[in-house]
Amino acid sequence: AREKEAKRQTLLEIVEYVNNTRNCVNETLVAAVVSMVGANIFRAVQTRNKDPLAFSDPEDDEPSLERAWPHLQIVYEFFLRFVVSNDVDPKIAKRFVDQ
Repeated sequence: AREKEAKRQTLLEIVEYVNNTRNCVNETLVAAVVSMVGANIFRAVQTRNKDPLAFSDPEDDEPSLERAWPHLQIVYEFFLRFVVSNDVDPKIAKRFVDQ
């Protein structure tokens, strides 16, 4: 629990830094941001069916909240703010996002 809270706090500090600091973005930072976001948001989809051959109608399934959503929400928020920042050069960002 302490590790998750420390990670959450660090993410919030990064969001604040990007929001409040101008001209802080360079190619190295873009590469690090894309790597961090990718490591956090790209994951295997969890299935609740134990039998992989069982038919499941997605409309019948109860929605379930991803356990990591509070953490992921901050990552998504950070990435959104980073991408729309005037400090990010779209040509540089595209090179790393397209990898």
